[in-house]
Amino acid sequence: MSKIQYQFKRSTPLRFLSHLDQQRLFQRAFRRANLPIEYSQGFNPHPKMSFALAMSVGLTSDCEYGEVNVSEDLNSDEFLARMNAALPNGLQIVNAKVCEEGTSSLSSSIEKSYYLLKVKLVPEMSFLRLDEIIKSYLELTDIKMEKRNKKGKMVEKNIRPFIESIAVYQLDGESDRVNIEMTLTYIDQQCVKPERVLESINSLYGGAFIVDPTIECHRQKLLLKADF
Repeated sequence: MSKIQYQFKRSTPLRFLSHLDQQRLFQRAFRRANLPIEYSQGFNPHPKMSFALAMSVGLTSDCEYGEVNVSEDLNSDEFLARMNAALPNGLQIVNAKVCEEGTSSLSSSIEKSYYLLKVKLVPEMSFLRLDEIIKSYLELTDIKMEKRNKKGKMVEKNIRPFIESIAVYQLDGESDRVNIEMTLTYIDQQCVKPERVLESINSLYGGAFIVDPTIECHRQKLLLKADF
């Protein structure tokens, strides 16, 4: 038995896939690829697989990670080729490796997420004013927001330590939308979603962004403690 960790990307055709649907899609792809996947024991066996992070509905990404246990020897090149032949348009595995015994889980290895967002501004919000708001926001040392803890309970938490940087750029020819580059840090396997950061900015400064399904959110990179 061994574990294969893989990097994949999700593009626009599957951006509205839920995390649960994505799990099911990978399970079907494992079967179609006829891979020797290891299953759990019991009445309802399921593949021993996991993802480093759950992907939100509407999110696209160039850099997601998953892992799966296999019951027979399987090299990374064969895994990659057979899986990409079985996956639908919108999901592609770009790298894979066979892990040594005792390799840390992917979820415990994440250090940072890098996002690119395209967001609409509220009416009459100028880029100059927005730039001032972002600078003021990043100068804060304490930003309180309700966040769900590991037990599922909503608690008030300071989200400022999770926010490493925010940079805002104007889009050519557009006055009502901006590009936002955001780097978020993981602490004890916890972080904050970029949309919640935008919500907190709105709450503190009387509204700047339109936070709704029109937001285009792309995860450019996940930084792991060890090179993949």
